[in-house]
Amino acid sequence: MTDKTEYAIECSGLVKKFGSFTAVNSLDLRVKKGELFGFLGPNGAGKTTTIKMLTTLLTPTAGCAKVAGYDLAEESAFVRAKIGVVPQEFALFEELSPAENLWYIGELFGMKKDYLKKRTEELLRTVNLYEKKDVRSEGFSGGMKQRLSVAAGLMHTPDILFMDEPTTGLDPQSRIALRELTQRLNASGMTVIYTTHDMEEADKLCERIAVMDKGRVIALGTGQELKRTHGGYQRMTLSLSRHDESLARELSKLVGAKEHLYRDGRIDLFLSGDPSEAVRAVIPFLSKKKIDIHDMNVREPTLEEVFINLTKKDVRD
Repeated sequence: MTDKTEYAIECSGLVKKFGSFTAVNSLDLRVKKGELFGFLGPNGAGKTTTIKMLTTLLTPTAGCAKVAGYDLAEESAFVRAKIGVVPQEFALFEELSPAENLWYIGELFGMKKDYLKKRTEELLRTVNLYEKKDVRSEGFSGGMKQRLSVAAGLMHTPDILFMDEPTTGLDPQSRIALRELTQRLNASGMTVIYTTHDMEEADKLCERIAVMDKGRVIALGTGQELKRTHGGYQRMTLSLSRHDESLARELSKLVGAKEHLYRDGRIDLFLSGDPSEAVRAVIPFLSKKKIDIHDMNVREPTLEEVFINLTKKDVRD
């Protein structure tokens, strides 16, 4: 029998309806303690609604869940004591400084003043805001505000940190800084639940990813597993001293490609088998025809291709 204590989150048949609309439909999910787990999906997929249920902001319509070992419905106060939340939008007081914001949150949790002072200083150093600790937050950049939100979410030393699209709208440097901070927190043993629209971000950060669409988890696994299962074919791209449609057809037949493209002086072969075998076949074939290879590369499917294959190309509101 599985030891349930290894899981930070367990959901069984979790449903959330708004009138006749089903935002989350029979969600079954387990997230291990210490995991950096990602939710990926188009607008309206159910990611944020799921997070709001798991953080007790919304009451499920049906189903059950345990968060940090506590029943979501019956022990919501204990759940809230064990989780931290970094919302999409800045939800702190802009008229207060970082130190004042954290002090206010600490007092809500009933922290003693000596510990509160120590914890505030520690967290502001962690998120690289100590030098700005007494500056009003209203003039902060988006990245600074998000780092302050992370500090606020960590104030009571939670077991699980929920981060809902925390890098949306940030400049590249701020996104990198927040990702690095997230990785450090996870490396310390904290479970992190991370929702994002950024495929590259999800692939780099998350140990496992749940792809959601229309309220359901439609794929689940590591980035590599998702790319292998749902990404389609590996692509061999050739730039040659001679190229035309007939050569593209010959090469496609030679390597057993599922599809080929010839455009812009480039030949693309879509491979379902071992790409190294295709390389070993292509090189002597072209050499015999006295065709020089200017460039040749093989790349695996991207997480973006996985996403499009699973959720299609429809634009979502």
